[in-house]
Amino acid sequence: MRPTVTDVEQIKKKARKMAASQVLAGGEAHVSLPLGEIKGCRTCIVAGYGSLSKTPQAVPHDRLIWVLDGYAEVHDSAGQAIHVSQGESTVLVGGTAYRLVFPQLTIYLSVEPEGAP
Repeated sequence: MRPTVTDVEQIKKKARKMAASQVLAGGEAHVSLPLGEIKGCRTCIVAGYGSLSKTPQAVPHDRLIWVLDGYAEVHDSAGQAIHVSQGESTVLVGGTAYRLVFPQLTIYLSVEPEGAP
């Protein structure tokens, strides 16, 4: 059986709905829906809202973040912030500390090496 192409818009809607329900329950949202593995990489559609940590945390592997809807702030340990808007991407370098902040509900594609936590 051949793999089929999944409608990315449907996955984005599902992630947005799941994240919104977490926000309505009074929390911050971080929802990840895996798309599978492509040539040694794990890909996910992720919905995020709020800050994923209080301080920058080291990422174990390189990770590409491509914003599909919304925008993100990527803060490094020196306090510098990179703003990534819809349609833009950035690479989080493995071994470097980052703090991701999503001022509004944001949907993004995350790509990292296969086997990454």
